[in-house]
Amino acid sequence: MSSICGGAMLTMVQRKEVMLPQRKFQLHHLKLSEDEEAVYSVLFTRSRSALQSYLKRQERGDNQSGRSPDNPFSRVAQEFGSSGPGHSVAEDSQRSSTVHILSHLLRLRQCCCHLSLLKSALDPTELKNEGLVLSLEDQLSALTLSELQNSDPSTVSLNGECFKAELFEDMRESTKISSLLVELDAIQRNAGSQKSVIVSQWTSMLKVVARHLKRYKLTYATIDGSVNPKQRMDLVEAFNNSRSPQVMLISLLAGGVGLNLTGGNHLFLLDMHWNPSLEDQACDRIYRVGQQKDVVIHRFVCEGTVEEKILQLQKKKKDLAKQVLSGSGESVTRLTLADLKVLFGI
Repeated sequence: MSSICGGAMLTMVQRKEVMLPQRKFQLHHLKLSEDEEAVYSVLFTRSRSALQSYLKRQERGDNQSGRSPDNPFSRVAQEFGSSGPGHSVAEDSQRSSTVHILSHLLRLRQCCCHLSLLKSALDPTELKNEGLVLSLEDQLSALTLSELQNSDPSTVSLNGECFKAELFEDMRESTKISSLLVELDAIQRNAGSQKSVIVSQWTSMLKVVARHLKRYKLTYATIDGSVNPKQRMDLVEAFNNSRSPQVMLISLLAGGVGLNLTGGNHLFLLDMHWNPSLEDQACDRIYRVGQQKDVVIHRFVCEGTVEEKILQLQKKKKDLAKQVLSGSGESVTRLTLADLKVLFGI
Protein backbone atom coordinates (compact mmCIF):
# COMPACT_ATOMS: atom_id res chain seq x y z
CA MET A 1 0.00 0.00 0.00
CA SER A 2 2.77 2.38 0.97
CA SER A 3 4.61 1.67 -2.28
CA ILE A 4 1.45 2.49 -4.24
CA CYS A 5 1.02 5.77 -2.36
CA GLY A 6 4.68 6.55 -2.86
CA GLY A 7 4.33 5.96 -6.59
CA ALA A 8 1.25 8.19 -6.73
CA MET A 9 3.05 10.97 -4.85
CA LEU A 10 6.03 10.70 -7.20
CA THR A 11 3.72 10.96 -10.20
CA MET A 12 2.10 14.08 -8.72
CA VAL A 13 5.52 15.65 -8.14
CA GLN A 14 6.57 14.86 -11.69
CA ARG A 15 3.39 16.39 -13.08
CA LYS A 16 3.89 19.49 -10.98
CA GLU A 17 7.43 19.90 -12.30
CA VAL A 18 6.34 19.95 -15.95
CA MET A 19 3.41 22.33 -15.49
CA LEU A 20 4.04 25.54 -17.43
CA PRO A 21 2.76 29.06 -16.74
CA GLN A 22 0.05 30.60 -18.88
CA ARG A 23 0.77 31.55 -22.47
CA LYS A 24 -1.21 34.00 -24.56
CA PHE A 25 -0.90 35.21 -28.13
CA GLN A 26 -1.26 38.88 -28.97
CA LEU A 27 -1.84 39.85 -32.59
CA HIS A 28 -0.90 43.45 -33.38
CA HIS A 29 -2.70 44.76 -36.47
CA LEU A 30 -0.63 47.56 -37.98
CA LYS A 31 -1.21 49.96 -40.84
CA LEU A 32 1.71 50.97 -43.04
CA SER A 33 2.50 54.66 -43.23
CA GLU A 34 1.57 56.50 -46.41
CA ASP A 35 5.18 56.39 -47.64
CA GLU A 36 5.59 52.70 -46.81
CA GLU A 37 2.32 51.90 -48.53
CA ALA A 38 3.44 53.74 -51.69
CA VAL A 39 6.63 51.66 -51.89
CA TYR A 40 4.74 48.45 -51.11
CA SER A 41 2.21 49.19 -53.85
CA VAL A 42 4.97 49.49 -56.47
CA LEU A 43 6.50 46.18 -55.40
CA PHE A 44 3.18 44.37 -55.21
CA THR A 45 2.04 45.53 -58.66
CA ARG A 46 5.23 44.27 -60.28
CA SER A 47 5.23 41.03 -58.29
CA ARG A 48 1.63 40.21 -59.14
CA SER A 49 2.26 41.00 -62.79
CA ALA A 50 5.27 38.66 -62.82
CA LEU A 51 3.18 35.77 -61.48
CA GLN A 52 0.35 36.45 -63.93
CA SER A 53 2.80 36.50 -66.84
CA TYR A 54 4.31 33.23 -65.70
CA LEU A 55 0.89 31.58 -65.44
CA LYS A 56 -0.01 32.72 -68.95
CA ARG A 57 3.26 31.38 -70.38
CA GLN A 58 2.73 28.11 -68.56
CA GLU A 59 -0.83 27.80 -69.87
CA ARG A 60 0.27 28.48 -73.46
CA GLY A 61 3.02 25.90 -73.15
CA ASP A 62 0.62 23.26 -71.84
CA ASN A 63 -1.92 23.93 -74.58
CA GLN A 64 0.71 23.74 -77.31
CA SER A 65 2.15 20.49 -76.01
CA GLY A 66 -1.29 18.94 -75.59
CA ARG A 67 -0.49 17.94 -72.00
CA SER A 68 -2.81 18.37 -69.08
CA PRO A 69 -1.50 21.29 -67.00
CA ASP A 70 0.63 20.06 -64.12
CA ASN A 71 1.31 22.13 -61.05
CA PRO A 72 4.63 23.83 -61.90
CA PHE A 73 4.97 24.97 -58.28
CA SER A 74 4.40 21.59 -56.66
CA ARG A 75 7.92 21.91 -55.27
CA VAL A 76 8.18 25.66 -55.64
CA ALA A 77 10.04 26.13 -52.37
CA GLN A 78 12.71 23.51 -53.06
CA GLU A 79 16.26 24.61 -53.73
CA PHE A 80 16.67 25.81 -57.30
CA GLY A 81 20.32 25.08 -57.99
CA SER A 82 22.29 25.69 -61.15
CA SER A 83 21.29 23.66 -64.16
CA GLY A 84 23.14 20.44 -64.85
CA PRO A 85 23.06 17.50 -67.24
CA GLY A 86 19.54 16.50 -68.18
CA HIS A 87 18.02 19.94 -67.67
CA SER A 88 16.27 21.35 -70.72
CA VAL A 89 16.15 25.02 -71.65
CA ALA A 90 12.45 25.03 -70.72
CA GLU A 91 13.21 23.57 -67.29
CA ASP A 92 15.94 26.15 -66.72
CA SER A 93 13.53 28.91 -67.76
CA GLN A 94 10.87 27.62 -65.37
CA ARG A 95 13.41 27.40 -62.56
CA SER A 96 14.49 31.00 -63.19
CA SER A 97 10.86 32.18 -63.21
CA THR A 98 9.99 30.49 -59.92
CA VAL A 99 13.09 31.90 -58.26
CA HIS A 100 12.23 35.37 -59.54
CA ILE A 101 8.65 35.21 -58.25
CA LEU A 102 9.71 33.94 -54.84
CA SER A 103 12.31 36.70 -54.55
CA HIS A 104 9.48 39.17 -55.24
CA LEU A 105 7.47 37.64 -52.41
CA LEU A 106 10.46 37.88 -50.08
CA ARG A 107 10.93 41.57 -50.91
CA LEU A 108 7.25 42.28 -50.21
CA ARG A 109 7.60 40.72 -46.77
CA GLN A 110 10.74 42.77 -46.11
CA CYS A 111 8.90 45.91 -47.16
CA CYS A 112 6.42 45.29 -44.34
CA CYS A 113 9.29 45.27 -41.82
CA HIS A 114 11.61 48.09 -42.80
CA LEU A 115 12.25 49.78 -46.14
CA SER A 116 16.02 49.79 -45.56
CA LEU A 117 16.03 46.01 -46.17
CA LEU A 118 15.37 46.70 -49.84
CA LYS A 119 18.83 48.27 -50.13
CA SER A 120 20.61 45.02 -49.29
CA ALA A 121 21.38 42.16 -51.63
CA LEU A 122 19.56 38.93 -50.83
CA ASP A 123 21.57 36.90 -48.31
CA PRO A 124 22.28 33.38 -49.69
CA THR A 125 22.29 31.88 -46.17
CA GLU A 126 18.85 33.26 -45.36
CA LEU A 127 17.56 32.33 -48.81
CA LYS A 128 18.25 28.67 -48.03
CA ASN A 129 15.69 29.01 -45.25
CA GLU A 130 13.30 30.21 -47.96
CA GLY A 131 14.14 27.15 -50.03
CA LEU A 132 16.00 29.27 -52.59
CA VAL A 133 19.46 29.28 -54.08
CA LEU A 134 20.10 32.32 -56.27
CA SER A 135 22.82 32.61 -58.87
CA LEU A 136 24.76 35.87 -59.07
CA GLU A 137 22.62 36.86 -62.05
CA ASP A 138 19.44 36.14 -60.09
CA GLN A 139 20.67 38.25 -57.18
CA LEU A 140 21.49 41.18 -59.44
CA SER A 141 18.05 41.01 -61.05
CA ALA A 142 16.21 40.74 -57.72
CA LEU A 143 14.28 43.79 -56.58
CA THR A 144 16.69 46.29 -55.05
CA LEU A 145 17.01 50.03 -54.81
CA SER A 146 19.43 51.89 -57.02
CA GLU A 147 20.44 55.52 -57.05
CA LEU A 148 19.27 57.46 -60.08
CA GLN A 149 22.04 58.31 -62.52
CA ASN A 150 22.81 62.02 -62.93
CA SER A 151 20.13 62.92 -60.44
CA ASP A 152 19.64 64.28 -56.96
CA PRO A 153 21.47 61.86 -54.58
CA SER A 154 18.61 62.32 -52.11
CA THR A 155 16.36 60.40 -54.51
CA VAL A 156 16.30 56.68 -55.27
CA SER A 157 14.49 54.67 -57.91
CA LEU A 158 12.50 51.50 -57.40
CA ASN A 159 11.19 49.87 -60.56
CA GLY A 160 11.02 53.23 -62.29
CA GLU A 161 9.31 55.07 -59.42
CA CYS A 162 11.16 57.80 -57.52
CA PHE A 163 11.22 58.02 -53.73
CA LYS A 164 13.09 60.10 -51.17
CA ALA A 165 16.26 58.32 -50.08
CA GLU A 166 15.61 59.14 -46.43
CA LEU A 167 12.67 56.71 -46.43
CA PHE A 168 15.15 53.85 -46.73
CA GLU A 169 17.56 54.85 -43.97
CA ASP A 170 17.90 52.23 -41.24
CA MET A 171 17.62 54.81 -38.44
CA ARG A 172 14.16 55.80 -39.62
CA GLU A 173 11.41 54.21 -37.54
CA SER A 174 9.24 51.94 -39.64
CA THR A 175 5.71 51.09 -38.57
CA LYS A 176 6.87 47.82 -37.04
CA ILE A 177 9.90 49.33 -35.31
CA SER A 178 7.71 52.03 -33.75
CA SER A 179 5.18 49.48 -32.50
CA LEU A 180 7.95 47.24 -31.17
CA LEU A 181 9.53 50.10 -29.21
CA VAL A 182 6.18 51.02 -27.67
CA GLU A 183 5.70 47.44 -26.47
CA LEU A 184 9.26 47.18 -25.13
CA ASP A 185 8.84 50.45 -23.24
CA ALA A 186 5.65 49.13 -21.62
CA ILE A 187 7.45 45.92 -20.61
CA GLN A 188 10.35 47.83 -19.06
CA ARG A 189 7.94 49.99 -17.06
CA ASN A 190 6.42 46.87 -15.52
CA ALA A 191 7.33 46.44 -11.84
CA GLY A 192 8.46 42.87 -12.37
CA SER A 193 11.72 42.06 -14.13
CA GLN A 194 10.73 40.96 -17.62
CA LYS A 195 12.84 40.29 -20.67
CA SER A 196 12.07 39.99 -24.36
CA VAL A 197 13.15 37.84 -27.29
CA ILE A 198 12.84 39.34 -30.78
CA VAL A 199 12.77 37.03 -33.80
CA SER A 200 13.23 37.84 -37.47
CA GLN A 201 13.93 35.77 -40.57
CA TRP A 202 16.56 38.28 -41.67
CA THR A 203 19.76 39.20 -39.87
CA SER A 204 19.60 42.54 -41.69
CA MET A 205 16.35 43.26 -39.82
CA LEU A 206 17.93 42.27 -36.51
CA LYS A 207 20.71 44.78 -37.18
CA VAL A 208 18.13 47.51 -37.79
CA VAL A 209 16.34 46.62 -34.55
CA ALA A 210 19.67 46.66 -32.68
CA ARG A 211 20.38 50.23 -33.78
CA HIS A 212 17.03 51.39 -32.42
CA LEU A 213 17.47 49.47 -29.16
CA LYS A 214 20.80 51.20 -28.69
CA ARG A 215 19.13 54.55 -29.31
CA TYR A 216 16.63 53.75 -26.54
CA LYS A 217 19.46 52.55 -24.27
CA LEU A 218 18.13 48.98 -24.07
CA THR A 219 20.81 46.33 -23.61
CA TYR A 220 20.71 43.46 -26.09
CA ALA A 221 22.57 40.47 -27.48
CA THR A 222 22.25 38.73 -30.84
CA ILE A 223 22.27 35.04 -31.72
CA ASP A 224 22.35 34.13 -35.39
CA GLY A 225 24.22 31.70 -37.62
CA SER A 226 27.50 33.60 -37.22
CA VAL A 227 27.70 33.01 -33.44
CA ASN A 228 29.84 30.01 -32.48
CA PRO A 229 28.58 27.43 -29.91
CA LYS A 230 30.73 28.74 -27.03
CA GLN A 231 29.57 32.33 -27.54
CA ARG A 232 26.00 31.11 -27.86
CA MET A 233 26.16 29.33 -24.50
CA ASP A 234 27.63 32.41 -22.81
CA LEU A 235 24.96 34.70 -24.27
CA VAL A 236 22.15 32.35 -23.23
CA GLU A 237 23.59 32.05 -19.71
CA ALA A 238 23.77 35.83 -19.31
CA PHE A 239 20.27 36.36 -20.67
CA ASN A 240 18.71 33.73 -18.40
CA ASN A 241 20.57 34.51 -15.19
CA SER A 242 21.74 38.14 -15.24
CA ARG A 243 20.03 41.54 -15.32
CA SER A 244 21.56 42.25 -18.71
CA PRO A 245 20.90 41.94 -21.59
CA GLN A 246 17.25 42.98 -21.46
CA VAL A 247 16.57 41.85 -25.03
CA MET A 248 17.76 38.87 -27.06
CA LEU A 249 17.71 39.10 -30.86
CA ILE A 250 17.60 35.77 -32.68
CA SER A 251 17.22 34.74 -36.30
CA LEU A 252 14.35 32.40 -37.12
CA LEU A 253 16.81 29.76 -38.30
CA ALA A 254 18.90 29.93 -35.10
CA GLY A 255 15.72 29.97 -33.01
CA GLY A 256 14.81 26.45 -34.03
CA VAL A 257 17.92 24.65 -32.79
CA GLY A 258 17.24 24.00 -29.12
CA LEU A 259 17.96 27.36 -27.50
CA ASN A 260 16.71 27.72 -23.93
CA LEU A 261 15.73 31.36 -23.43
CA THR A 262 13.43 31.03 -20.43
CA GLY A 263 14.92 34.22 -19.01
CA GLY A 264 12.55 36.00 -21.39
CA ASN A 265 8.78 35.86 -21.18
CA HIS A 266 7.86 38.08 -24.14
CA LEU A 267 8.60 36.91 -27.67
CA PHE A 268 8.12 39.14 -30.72
CA LEU A 269 7.70 37.64 -34.19
CA LEU A 270 8.54 40.64 -36.36
CA ASP A 271 7.85 39.00 -39.71
CA MET A 272 5.84 36.09 -41.00
CA HIS A 273 6.82 32.84 -42.67
CA TRP A 274 4.40 30.60 -44.56
CA ASN A 275 5.68 27.55 -42.66
CA PRO A 276 4.07 27.88 -39.19
CA SER A 277 6.23 25.13 -37.67
CA LEU A 278 9.30 27.40 -37.89
CA GLU A 279 7.55 30.06 -35.83
CA ASP A 280 6.27 27.45 -33.36
CA GLN A 281 9.85 26.28 -32.80
CA ALA A 282 10.93 29.86 -32.11
CA CYS A 283 8.10 30.28 -29.58
CA ASP A 284 9.28 27.14 -27.80
CA ARG A 285 12.54 28.93 -26.94
CA ILE A 286 10.79 30.71 -24.06
CA TYR A 287 7.74 28.52 -23.43
CA ARG A 288 9.37 25.39 -22.05
CA VAL A 289 10.29 23.67 -18.80
CA GLY A 290 12.06 26.18 -16.57
CA GLN A 291 9.85 29.14 -17.48
CA GLN A 292 8.58 30.78 -14.28
CA LYS A 293 6.53 33.65 -15.71
CA ASP A 294 3.46 33.96 -17.87
CA VAL A 295 4.45 34.14 -21.52
CA VAL A 296 3.19 36.51 -24.21
CA ILE A 297 3.81 35.81 -27.91
CA HIS A 298 3.52 39.02 -29.95
CA ARG A 299 2.92 38.90 -33.68
CA PHE A 300 2.89 41.93 -35.98
CA VAL A 301 0.73 41.87 -39.11
CA CYS A 302 0.47 44.77 -41.55
CA GLU A 303 -3.07 45.19 -42.82
CA GLY A 304 -3.74 45.09 -46.55
CA THR A 305 -0.47 43.26 -47.31
CA VAL A 306 0.68 39.71 -48.06
CA GLU A 307 1.18 39.29 -44.30
CA GLU A 308 -2.58 39.02 -43.83
CA LYS A 309 -2.68 36.37 -46.55
CA ILE A 310 0.26 34.52 -44.97
CA LEU A 311 -1.64 34.49 -41.66
CA GLN A 312 -4.55 32.77 -43.43
CA LEU A 313 -2.12 30.39 -45.12
CA GLN A 314 -0.54 29.46 -41.79
CA LYS A 315 -3.93 28.56 -40.33
CA LYS A 316 -4.71 26.42 -43.36
CA LYS A 317 -1.41 24.57 -43.09
CA LYS A 318 -1.83 24.03 -39.34
CA ASP A 319 -5.29 22.56 -39.89
CA LEU A 320 -3.88 20.33 -42.62
CA ALA A 321 -1.04 19.21 -40.34
CA LYS A 322 -3.57 18.15 -37.70
CA GLN A 323 -5.53 16.17 -40.28
CA VAL A 324 -2.52 14.18 -41.43
CA LEU A 325 -1.12 13.94 -37.88
CA SER A 326 2.23 15.22 -39.10
CA GLY A 327 3.58 18.61 -40.09
CA SER A 328 6.38 17.24 -42.23
CA GLY A 329 4.55 16.85 -45.53
CA GLU A 330 5.34 19.12 -48.47
CA SER A 331 1.81 20.53 -48.51
CA VAL A 332 2.44 21.80 -44.98
CA THR A 333 6.03 23.02 -45.19
CA ARG A 334 6.22 24.19 -48.82
CA LEU A 335 4.47 26.71 -50.99
CA THR A 336 2.22 25.50 -53.80
CA LEU A 337 0.90 27.30 -56.84
CA ALA A 338 -2.48 27.60 -55.11
CA ASP A 339 -0.74 29.26 -52.14
CA LEU A 340 0.92 31.84 -54.40
CA LYS A 341 -2.39 32.63 -56.09
CA VAL A 342 -3.89 33.33 -52.67
CA LEU A 343 -0.96 35.50 -51.60
CA PHE A 344 -1.15 37.63 -54.75
CA GLY A 345 -4.94 37.64 -55.03
CA ILE A 346 -5.08 35.84 -58.39
